[in-house]
Amino acid sequence: MGTPAPVTVHDMTVELDYGQFTLSGTSEGDSDLSMLGREAQIGPCIASDDHTVLVCVPHQNNFDMALRVEVWAEPPPRDFGQWEEIFECALEVDGGELSYGSPTMGSRGCEVPDGRYGVRICGRGFVNRGWPGSTRPGDVWRVQLWPTRRNLPDRRIRAWRPPEQGAAPVLPIAQA
Repeated sequence: MGTPAPVTVHDMTVELDYGQFTLSGTSEGDSDLSMLGREAQIGPCIASDDHTVLVCVPHQNNFDMALRVEVWAEPPPRDFGQWEEIFECALEVDGGELSYGSPTMGSRGCEVPDGRYGVRICGRGFVNRGWPGSTRPGDVWRVQLWPTRRNLPDRRIRAWRPPEQGAAPVLPIAQA
């Protein structure tokens, strides 16, 4: 038996602004993004309804962000050690497309078969919370989808913590 691999992979470059992005599985646009945004901000930085998930991220923006979308036949391996931010939720795709969007940046879609999915969203390469010091800070994201019948709760598995500014190194206590 070989190493598990995704059935389909979509690599794209997208734009992120306002420290958040959405993934939508419907073209009808009936999700209340302001409500999802409030829920994500006061909760685990993720909120979803049946067709849209909103994720709050460490960087304020990245106008040249690598995004990989993987569709799996079964739950993908947990490679959590490679990622600084990790979220999970469930999402329904209806219309054959998963759409990525961020405020004022428009959207990008990729082909995903209709169905109910478990979703794992992972990010890495963060340099600062909020303004990253550049509009191209280098963070990358991956979205993995796999068929499920369960309604997975919105949850944050790992949260990136910025390095402490000006923290002095811990030195050993001298022995008298």
